[in-house]
Amino acid sequence: MARSPAVRTVANADVQLAVDGETLARSVDALLACAAACTACSSACFAEDDVAQLKDCIATNDVCAAICAATATAAARLHNGSWTALQKQLEACLHVSRACADECGEHGAQHDHCRGCAEACERAEKAAGMLLEAIPA
Repeated sequence: MARSPAVRTVANADVQLAVDGETLARSVDALLACAAACTACSSACFAEDDVAQLKDCIATNDVCAAICAATATAAARLHNGSWTALQKQLEACLHVSRACADECGEHGAQHDHCRGCAEACERAEKAAGMLLEAIPA
């Protein structure tokens, strides 16, 4: 199976993390998938009859989407010496992904888009945590 250009770029980057390029690429994919799921969930929440009760969900989705997208970009563009900035970005991503998973989880029984978003946020949280552990000391 041929790799996409984005995966080749990440896999061939001069990165000294304690993960291989494929794992890094999968982590970036999880972060981007979370950003997309949060954006879709936010839009779907606006279309719901109970939109007023979903205002916190919408706001959390929007913040999570922005942070996950920015974190994916930062992780994909790693250079030696940028570890501190990446660490802070991953920490923010980990926390907002957890907050969004919790918020969407509260509505998951009523709204499929919230359930799917919570699952994507949990995968992003796991990916951010794994990348945090891989940053050199």
